[in-house]
Amino acid sequence: MLGLFVLMLVIGLRYDVGVDFLGYKHDFDGIAEGNGQWNRYELGYWLVGRVLSALGLGSWSLFMFTALITWYYFIKSYEVFPYLLKWGLFFAFTTGFFFASMNGMRQTIALVIFMYAIKYIEEKSLLKYSLYLLLASSFHTSILMAYPFYFFINKISFTGKKWVFIYIVTFIIGDRIDVRSLVVYGASKIPKYQHYVTRFLQDFDEPLSMGLGGIYFFLVGLLVIILSKSFLQKNPRLKIYYNLYFFGAILYNFFWKYEILGRIYYLFIWFEIFCLAAIAYYLGRSKYKLFLYLLLITQILFFMYKILKGENQCAPFQFIPINN
Repeated sequence: MLGLFVLMLVIGLRYDVGVDFLGYKHDFDGIAEGNGQWNRYELGYWLVGRVLSALGLGSWSLFMFTALITWYYFIKSYEVFPYLLKWGLFFAFTTGFFFASMNGMRQTIALVIFMYAIKYIEEKSLLKYSLYLLLASSFHTSILMAYPFYFFINKISFTGKKWVFIYIVTFIIGDRIDVRSLVVYGASKIPKYQHYVTRFLQDFDEPLSMGLGGIYFFLVGLLVIILSKSFLQKNPRLKIYYNLYFFGAILYNFFWKYEILGRIYYLFIWFEIFCLAAIAYYLGRSKYKLFLYLLLITQILFFMYKILKGENQCAPFQFIPINN
């Protein structure tokens, strides 16, 4: 609980850290001014903002609440395998999830609630799963894309050489397939996302390039897929988490160069954290500890690399007075 409290303070009391920080701050401050911008958010997030504003609290309270709910459900999602929690927290920071959570705040809340709800797939409790997905969707409706996975994600397998081959091939050819027309058409047909069309077109004209971080991300994913059969044999309950990660990894291979499309694979790619936690845990209990040290060192180096390049505009990290 102390760790959760510290995270809540550090993340909640930041200022201008995260790409969307000032946008959220502006919209929250506008509640008292009656500018109506807050009304565009989903019910859960809208209600949180309204209550905090009615209490006379500043925008810091919104960021603190967001941090609390995010890391509370992230930690709760490890109740299924508590022995992986320390590794889960390590990889949550070193993979970049920590930085990403301070940018797409609403979607991250929806994601961590989904992470917690995964256990109800295995328990075959559709009602509880549905209620948690409903709660998650009150912060970001994109999480509803994950709802159908309840019915099949535990019945399929992505382990073995065939899937390693598919992962490599999709990485090679993924960015060569033109998905622009399909994405723009789809967004234009969904009222809630019609305002994204202009953003899509701008993003498509300014594609990202594959840098050192992207290559490392691919290699870590390759490691996870190659070792998946091994750690799933040791802990079959990780199957759903791995399957969701693999699905996200394939989406990433097709969409990585368009930043806006990251919103799609974002809901799945971070299940890599559970897989890496399992790999670290089992390597640490094996005779292959050298590989564990190599993994940890490279993760720490890339964590520092992400800080130096200011990933998600999260560096330099700065704070505000509590009355701001």
